[in-house]
Amino acid sequence: MKNRLRFLLWLAEGSVLAALVLACVIPFSCRISEEGISLIGGDFTAPVIEDFSVIDGKTVKLSFSEPVQLSALVLSPRINGISDSESISQDENLSTALAAAAGEYGRINASFTCDEDEKVYSVVMEEETCVGASYEMYGIVEDNIGNSLTFCIPFTGYNSQVPRVIMTEVQIKYGKGTIKGEVIYRGEYVELLALEEGNLAGLVLESASDGSDKSYSFPAINVKKGEIILLHLRTVGEGCVNEDGDDLTLASAPHSAAGIRDLWSENTSSRFNDNSDVIILKDTVNGIIMDAVMYAPLDATEWKSSIADYALLVYQAGVYDSEDITSASISKGCTTLKSLTRCDCKDIYENIVRENNEDYDFPFVSDENSWQVTAVSPGYL
Repeated sequence: MKNRLRFLLWLAEGSVLAALVLACVIPFSCRISEEGISLIGGDFTAPVIEDFSVIDGKTVKLSFSEPVQLSALVLSPRINGISDSESISQDENLSTALAAAAGEYGRINASFTCDEDEKVYSVVMEEETCVGASYEMYGIVEDNIGNSLTFCIPFTGYNSQVPRVIMTEVQIKYGKGTIKGEVIYRGEYVELLALEEGNLAGLVLESASDGSDKSYSFPAINVKKGEIILLHLRTVGEGCVNEDGDDLTLASAPHSAAGIRDLWSENTSSRFNDNSDVIILKDTVNGIIMDAVMYAPLDATEWKSSIADYALLVYQAGVYDSEDITSASISKGCTTLKSLTRCDCKDIYENIVRENNEDYDFPFVSDENSWQVTAVSPGYL
């Protein structure tokens, strides 16, 4: 008899536990009625932002995973030290960052419309955004049954004047030496040539080995046709000064050049792979790959999957005419004083810049004969 009671108690406890587990994992809600508690099925998943894009100087577009109603919207300039503040409010007031997102430090008037299925919203600002300036959009949306999503999206002012730019020299090695008792640092860099005037905002440089998380985003700087830009991928030692204005003589670190625009990444660690890599220059405004450099030892047969993926990407983009990474520019030949140089960069400069030729196909296709190992010449084609 006692065993039967124990079994019944064990069975009852097990049933209760099973019911509790099911209640936790199955998306049901409940309500209390005159008959007792009844389970209600339904969708309790919040909407998801599937895409956000800057269309032009006054328009941005949001795409959601399901039909939603936009119940709150604030656009404001993003202010360093305020919009990214980590301070926490100790009272009922908004924290500094949330107050900035709510427009307390400046609000941009805007209106919005949605498509027929209420999944895509176009937001139109009353005034043009500044090229390269930082902004953020704060909003709340709800789906048809009340699930809500609160979001805050940073974005950059649209740049309609992105210039065509190519890479002309790449230094993949880092060196540290001593000259007359003074420590000298020579970091990785990429030399670029602007084929037309414009603004660099929206250009991004990244490599397969480093990944997009370590990419460099160019600041909103106006450049002239034929201007040479030296992007230094490591800041170390003295004289690493960004020349983002008219004075191009500020930088004095090794591998910088007077009269050439020197830009410095805040990075202090290694960049690029010494043996094989894919380096790409992207125009994020128009969604294209402008240029690419791929290098590996001639006897290489296998590469990391990330490098192979980048190689396929630039091949599909039409900036490389072979799916092979193998290049005549063997990375083993690179040293602190030798770099990868584009063989036809002087011809490109003469044809486009000096002769002012605007009739040419872009991007320029690279292949295994486009690059070679030569003595470093930062700032000089």
